[in-house]
Amino acid sequence: MESSLYQQYLQAKQNNPHLLTRDIANMLKVKEVELTHSRVGYDAQRLQVDALTLLTKLETVGFVKSVTANQYAIHQLIGRYQNQKFTAHGGLILNPRELDLRLFLAKWDSIFSVREYDETQGEQHSIHFYDLQGNAAHEVYPMNETDQLNWQSLIKEYASDDNPELVLQPVLAPREDTDNNLLINNAAQIEDEWRKMTDIHQFFRLLERYNATRQQLFRVVADDLAYQVNNSALTQILNAAHQNQNEVMIFVSNGACVQIFTGLIEQSVLLQETTKDNWIKVDNRRFTLQLNESAIAESWITRKPTRDGFVTSLELFSTEGIQIAQLFGQRTEGQPEQNQWREQLAALAVKKDVAV
Repeated sequence: MESSLYQQYLQAKQNNPHLLTRDIANMLKVKEVELTHSRVGYDAQRLQVDALTLLTKLETVGFVKSVTANQYAIHQLIGRYQNQKFTAHGGLILNPRELDLRLFLAKWDSIFSVREYDETQGEQHSIHFYDLQGNAAHEVYPMNETDQLNWQSLIKEYASDDNPELVLQPVLAPREDTDNNLLINNAAQIEDEWRKMTDIHQFFRLLERYNATRQQLFRVVADDLAYQVNNSALTQILNAAHQNQNEVMIFVSNGACVQIFTGLIEQSVLLQETTKDNWIKVDNRRFTLQLNESAIAESWITRKPTRDGFVTSLELFSTEGIQIAQLFGQRTEGQPEQNQWREQLAALAVKKDVAV
């Protein structure tokens, strides 16, 4: 099976040299991890180590490129795996304006070292972490600034000739969301609880209490708390932040990992057209975002109360309800939100005739 799949992978790669591994996996109707598993013995190695141990050891390698992606967005940061904190429920790597991650390690599973050849950069090495369902959770790439000796030592320490069979957990069935009519009937109570929040993270409790999606709650509260804008909002807000040079925060999550950029947008947004979709690209020196603008089905402005006043965000969703990305104005705890960010969001065109 693996040998056959590996040959299929090579053929697909040859026919589509610029296609992402995720897209090749979809084409071959397998999981990303199954492709990487099939490459062991050729250009990949299985690493016999748990994610927590390996992440801790990555502190020794210095600067690397860190990649977290979902189906519609790829978030790349250059930074160091320093300032790590872990609890029974998860962990974080807290380096604002550098490498900033939120980790849900209970969802992480297998790990591989991979070698690939790039026409412009030559042979590239990387570490790939996969979740329990076989999707990419996180990737790490060495670069010129990386301590190559420590990187190679790390791979050598955990690389194994063994390649155990994958045991993938089934994809979780979509949960049964609360009926919209029930939420509408409880709209006043939901809005009251929303307005009484003192921390932005309390919103997750609200979602759990009503067994609702984010968009469901957005639709039943007043417009000063949540309203929909045109799907051109992302390009507009990024270009406004570039023009005014105010710092923003860009979150991309895949359920197993959240990666956060904080800083200035160094140049205007680039638009990359493919045969099917339009991709937005932010290309900073230490940060890159690629996001499929064609996949944005809903764009929402939300305002959540905190002890420091309201915090406003732009949230982007696909047709399946996947949160593609979330953006905030940069804010330090204890300080109010920047007025410039609020003005930039207020300038976005409101989407008319939004159904509840």
